[in-house]
Amino acid sequence: MKIGVISDVHGNLQALTAALTYLKEQNCNEIIHTGDVVDIGAQSAECLDALSECGAVCILGNHDKDFVEGADFHKPFSHVSGRHKKHVFASLRGREHTVAEFPLCVQRNLGGKKVIFEHYCRLDRPTEDGYVFKSIVHFPTAEIFDEMYRDYKCDAVFFGHKHEPCDVMGSRLYVDVGSVGCHPQPFATGIIITYDQNSFGYRRFSVPYDVEKTRRLMTEGELPDGKYLFDFYFMHKKLPFAEE
Repeated sequence: MKIGVISDVHGNLQALTAALTYLKEQNCNEIIHTGDVVDIGAQSAECLDALSECGAVCILGNHDKDFVEGADFHKPFSHVSGRHKKHVFASLRGREHTVAEFPLCVQRNLGGKKVIFEHYCRLDRPTEDGYVFKSIVHFPTAEIFDEMYRDYKCDAVFFGHKHEPCDVMGSRLYVDVGSVGCHPQPFATGIIITYDQNSFGYRRFSVPYDVEKTRRLMTEGELPDGKYLFDFYFMHKKLPFAEE
């Protein structure tokens, strides 16, 4: 049996389509997206529709949560402006109920192991402004993750949020899936988990996609801050936080 896992598509339909095509070719029995379908890219609505049409299990990410709650304003220390979110959320009207049903996590029993899929390590209780995820760890180690996830009752966690893949073995397995397309390489990336009754394993995949089309849609259309967002999230240029 196989599970395809992707994360943080962020409105990049070209990368998502390439990944879904590959996962279908690999005969995956299930597809899980670990959060943040919307914002940044130019085709959030189309990405939501594509994931829905293929029956993917979609986990709630922080940008998805903002859409459900109507939080269309700039947040401190964010590169996504309020004007960008207003534009994207307007394109998503009518899909609020669909996204509101995204769970914060799902659990699977794979080869006798408990495996959790989520966007990122969750706080015990939301912050005053409703944030539900712990702060991103930029240089993760087994010790740091073990402390972050100390209350989790599982053998492995697959997550996203940071956009950068990592594989860390501590008291359990920690796997950052990495963003399907928010990186400088012209490849859609993700993971395929293979399992049976006795064991599970996983491998990463990378397939080409039309990143130039993604760039054009973001920078030459009506998407607010499109070039800025492409430069920061895709080209990894060091840029100041968004204003407003």
